[in-house]
Amino acid sequence: MWSSRFQHASAPVVAALACVMLVATAPAASAQAKVLGHGSGKTGTSDAPGRVKKPGKAEPLGPPQKTVRTGLENLEKQVQTFTLANGLRFIVVERHQAPVFSYFTVVDAGSADDQIGTTGLAHMMEHMAFKGTTVVGTSDWADEKPAMAAEDKAHAALLDEQRRGLKADSTKLGALMKAFKDTQTASGKYVVTNESTRLIEQAGGQGINAFTANDITAYYYSLPSNRLEFWAAMHAGAFEDPVFREFYKERDVVVEERRMRTESSPFGRLFQEFTNAAYTAHPYGFGTIGFPSDLRTFSREDGERFFREHYVARNMVIALVGDVQLDEAKRVAGKYFGSLSDAPAPPPVDTVEPEQKAERRVTLEETSQPMMLIGWHIPAASDPTYAAYKALADLLAGGDYARLNKVLVKEKKIATQVSAFTGYPGEKYAGLFAMVVVPASGQDPLEVEKQVYAVMDTIVSSRPFTTEELSGYQTRVKAQKIGAAGSNSSLAGELAQAEVIYGGWREFFREQERIQSLTPQQVMAAMKRSCIKSNRTVGTIVNPGTAANAGGR
Repeated sequence: MWSSRFQHASAPVVAALACVMLVATAPAASAQAKVLGHGSGKTGTSDAPGRVKKPGKAEPLGPPQKTVRTGLENLEKQVQTFTLANGLRFIVVERHQAPVFSYFTVVDAGSADDQIGTTGLAHMMEHMAFKGTTVVGTSDWADEKPAMAAEDKAHAALLDEQRRGLKADSTKLGALMKAFKDTQTASGKYVVTNESTRLIEQAGGQGINAFTANDITAYYYSLPSNRLEFWAAMHAGAFEDPVFREFYKERDVVVEERRMRTESSPFGRLFQEFTNAAYTAHPYGFGTIGFPSDLRTFSREDGERFFREHYVARNMVIALVGDVQLDEAKRVAGKYFGSLSDAPAPPPVDTVEPEQKAERRVTLEETSQPMMLIGWHIPAASDPTYAAYKALADLLAGGDYARLNKVLVKEKKIATQVSAFTGYPGEKYAGLFAMVVVPASGQDPLEVEKQVYAVMDTIVSSRPFTTEELSGYQTRVKAQKIGAAGSNSSLAGELAQAEVIYGGWREFFREQERIQSLTPQQVMAAMKRSCIKSNRTVGTIVNPGTAANAGGR
């Protein structure tokens, strides 16, 4: 789930993994305009989160084999749901202790839904999230619309000449580039910068954010409860009446984001090479942010096409948690979200990553801190054995109590950090059980890697995980989940993502039951099944001249 994914990864690891964290055609006189006091494009004032069968939509996993107590039983009874005629699902938890509510919208479309040639489009939807509509974000939509069309035409002409490659006319290219920039300047004159965000903040909005993952794209913030209708008008308007203004400007921002997070970072380069090596067929291997050539060539029309296909009511879930009434939520939902497209949800990714038959290795020579990434293919989160892999991550490298931390960091002092996690690159499809190891100063990364495998071999051969160790993990998870459930925004995120990734919101609760029902034998079985050399991908940063491109057991 979103609040626990990568929970055992360090800050540098999370920084290397993160390439996101910050969408918005209908008549201008929309319901949004009426609520916001906008009309005719003029600005007004507001009142106002391995190996499995080929996956389709995730199916609920079913209950665990025995009944256990998780501390969340009463909460589950408080969850209410409804679905609009167009297929948009709502999850509601009423909490009236404070006059605030949080929402979390999950769109069942992430970077795994990108296509060759347009990788990065799912992420661009996030960057378009608060650019506004024909009502919000513009000083004069009637004049802005043709200016944007001229910008698109100039971009297409420039791209056509660039595609001629060596035959391109350099003089013509220069003129076309200037013309494109001039049209961007012309259309930019009508942009009211950050108006959507400003209106939300003026209405009391907090924590305004969005993120793109391989599996989903999510949008979320919190508001005072008397701003529910304002929220519905703003959020539905962004889905029904989006304007992808400043698209090419924002595309340049993403190019720079990629340069900063991936190309200019040794850790970023390692994660990219590691991920590309681990996946030979499935789009998880693309990465989230997109390939450089795609980022420089896809168009606003490409983005709008992606939006129309994926941002349909049947492909989205909205969770509302806090001081909301179910009847009122139904009323505003029908009023503002009822006219969203009722087109069928797009199909899931058909490509299944073939079973890995041999170890894959990538080695980067860098002057930076040596580092190791080790990953084994495991099933998707919808697989009944997934809980065992989450436990394995904790027991191997979840903290000072974990086996690898005890031996490598505390006893032998050959590593400064060991972390393990599931959920990378995603959870909807078969992902990786992954590990990050940072060797201590002066230590040969390849020798440290061998020690990792030695500890794991000992666990398998003679020192399996104990009931006491597993019980500690179960206690920690129980506390973490109860804590997450106490936050409106966290609970909204957990429920919405469970609905999409796990196959139903109830799986948030069933997952905890499965974890509490785990046995050491199940954890050991998962380790023996997946943590084998032929199923392994290894990425290593070494200092120049210190190691060859070899290693492992």
